[in-house]
Amino acid sequence: MPDNGWLIGLITRGTAIVASWVTGRGATKSARVQAEVTAHAAQVAEARSRRRDAYREMSAAIHKLSEVYWRMEEADGAPEDQGRVAVVAQMRVAARAALNEVTRASREVVLEGPTPVAEAAQILRRTAIATNGLLGRLETGGEEERSRYDAAYRDFRQEHLRFLELARAALEVG
Repeated sequence: MPDNGWLIGLITRGTAIVASWVTGRGATKSARVQAEVTAHAAQVAEARSRRRDAYREMSAAIHKLSEVYWRMEEADGAPEDQGRVAVVAQMRVAARAALNEVTRASREVVLEGPTPVAEAAQILRRTAIATNGLLGRLETGGEEERSRYDAAYRDFRQEHLRFLELARAALEVG
């Protein structure tokens, strides 16, 4: 019977080479998948961080504008009509600057998304602009103008709460 040792050795070497190749391919694919998952997780974390910053800026800008609108109590308590006109005039100047910040911050939110939060930011901005327009009419307006302003301010606050709710939901890890 012929010696089959060299044939067995050849088959063993071939099997080892094929097994090594299969294992190497699997390890390479596994490493590539792991790298892709890690990169994706980093992108998601970065996007969430940018969104959180944009939402925080928007809320801070809205709060700053609200502080101006809250001065209406000061205008109501002014001793005479001229005092009220002066307070409202100061409020209008401060509101204009704060409204510029709201506009800038809302643009950041629109860029970062997602769509429901971006739309809420745009609605909130438009509500702030409408409230600001009614603020200007309070210098010379009466009770009817004040009622309109109060209603617009309530809408403004409601839209701010809606924005916060949507922003929080968008940031939830789930």
